[in-house]
Amino acid sequence: MMREDYVMSSALTARRPRGLLSATLRMMLAAAALGAAIGLMPFGFSQAQAAEPTHLRVSSNAFGSTQSVSLNLNKSMIIDLPIDVQEVIVSQPAVANTILRSKRRAVLQAVGAGDTNIFFLDASGRTIVVLDVSTTGSNNAGGANVAAVLRDTYAKVMPNSDIQVESVALVDGQGNTTNRIVLSGNAGSADDAEKAVSIAAQFAGAADNVTSVINVAGAQQVMLKVTVAEVNRSLAKQFGIDLTGKFSSGGLSTTLVSTQPLGGASNLFTDNGLDLGLTVGGLTIDAQIRAMEQRGAARTLAEPLLTAISGQSADFFAGGEFPVPTSITDGTVSVGYKEFGVSLNFTPTIKSNGSIGLVVDTTSSELSAEGSITVGSSTLPGIKKRTAKTSVEIGAGQTLAIGGLIEEKTRTQIHRLPGLGDIPILGSLFRSRDFIRSQSELVILVTPYLAKPTNKKPELPTDRMQFANDAEAIFLGHIETMYGVGPAGTRGSYDGSVGFLLD
Repeated sequence: MMREDYVMSSALTARRPRGLLSATLRMMLAAAALGAAIGLMPFGFSQAQAAEPTHLRVSSNAFGSTQSVSLNLNKSMIIDLPIDVQEVIVSQPAVANTILRSKRRAVLQAVGAGDTNIFFLDASGRTIVVLDVSTTGSNNAGGANVAAVLRDTYAKVMPNSDIQVESVALVDGQGNTTNRIVLSGNAGSADDAEKAVSIAAQFAGAADNVTSVINVAGAQQVMLKVTVAEVNRSLAKQFGIDLTGKFSSGGLSTTLVSTQPLGGASNLFTDNGLDLGLTVGGLTIDAQIRAMEQRGAARTLAEPLLTAISGQSADFFAGGEFPVPTSITDGTVSVGYKEFGVSLNFTPTIKSNGSIGLVVDTTSSELSAEGSITVGSSTLPGIKKRTAKTSVEIGAGQTLAIGGLIEEKTRTQIHRLPGLGDIPILGSLFRSRDFIRSQSELVILVTPYLAKPTNKKPELPTDRMQFANDAEAIFLGHIETMYGVGPAGTRGSYDGSVGFLLD
């Protein structure tokens, strides 16, 4: 090939008048001839060396290999081979055509959009080289081989998946080309399958041009266990003295009222107290002493479990509703309902690295006297709520705290009568003191598991529940039967997995 180029250059030079060739041109031709002579050294080519996008040279070291070639429609490429060609086989002549210029040089032409294979055979029937040709329309940047690029991308980004790509370029009447892509094979996770479709949509122009029939391997169901644990401690104290005095003498009557206002702790206590009275002649003194203390402790534990397919959302709610007046029209009260209880909403996604991505929204609420209001003769309760909403990624069987709270509140109030309340010792008769302290510790944990169904009938919490008979209820005060206890403890208790075997 190099020798032919040199001969053509020499012939071209011979036709020109010698006087028109400058010294610089002679030097350039001499350098080209020297380069061509050096190129005649045997096996001096690298494997599939592409000097230009329109020229492919196959060295003897690449004998029998497969080379990928990309061409725009109506474009051509020169193929130089290391030995003589005896036969050329084109699988799809409507996509590409081959013209032999000599036994070692062929011209490849892209005549239609699509993919094809071209086999070059020698006189012994051996394969010299196989060209994997992909042709695309001119509106595709650089004439990239969409299928080949996608396969290489998937192999790098998702090595645990085996995704096959088929690409078809459709040309409309205006010459515009639209790629239609079909994805098949196996994906290591649903996350990989979604990534494959998203990447292919960038080449196809829109997600509607991508069809996915990818099979997802491995477990695809996730069971999420959420633990809401809380401890509340409270202490409230109240001390106050109300004095009422009345003096009557003849037609003169005088009354002294010293009633202390109720502070923040008043809604925690009932109207209990101690009343004292003294009457001396026309003087009457009444005293009401309020000295109260209240301690409280509450433990809240909620553990909702919910299972969903990877990529799909699931909801769980266990609780109730209570009525709340919303408006009054012509004496008619409209009522709405508010939910309280335990709710869980989550969306799991199994990642290719084995971890699980979670979008979690969980709430634990209960009716509470704190924050309640009284409207007319009706008392509307308040709601105490614990909520966490976040996105995390952890491994199967691992536990992560997604929310936590340590809260301590202390409040004290003193109400007193001006002047008299400042008198040492005796001033206590004209003062009222409230003290409130509350402590709260809260933590919310999530633990995902890979789950699969079981063929065994699961044990239900009601299987071992048995009510006590009349004799046990009357003489022993039992609600349920206490003897005949199994390894899990008292009848009615529960131990084991519900409906799923966990990996």
